[in-house]
Amino acid sequence: MNILNNAILVLLAIGFIVLAVGFVLLISRNVKQGRVVRQRLAERIESLRMSKMLSALGIDFSSYLHQVPLNKINASMNKCDDCSTLDQCDDKLQQKTLQPEEIDFCPNQDCLTQFTELKKQQNESA
Repeated sequence: MNILNNAILVLLAIGFIVLAVGFVLLISRNVKQGRVVRQRLAERIESLRMSKMLSALGIDFSSYLHQVPLNKINASMNKCDDCSTLDQCDDKLQQKTLQPEEIDFCPNQDCLTQFTELKKQQNESA
């Protein structure tokens, strides 16, 4: 009976080890894929006026990419790409710094304002 119990325990241990290794491999693959996706988003944002707008609002590009959900970033990029207020945007972006209330023409004002407020709250509580 002891041999049978020991064999079952060894098989269960091997199963758990295989499962754990599988999870580690899966997680590392997902992390790598996430980096690739965020890198592509970063490249696309840099091709839009949005990168200049983030900078003018004092939003750290890296923290924006890592704290805002990917679907919201993608929606914001699409809004920026389809924007019809480019002249106003270019005029405002000539200024070095902007406040969220100064970009009421921007289709991303709400999202950028929310992120700016969130960062202020985080800085105050730190």
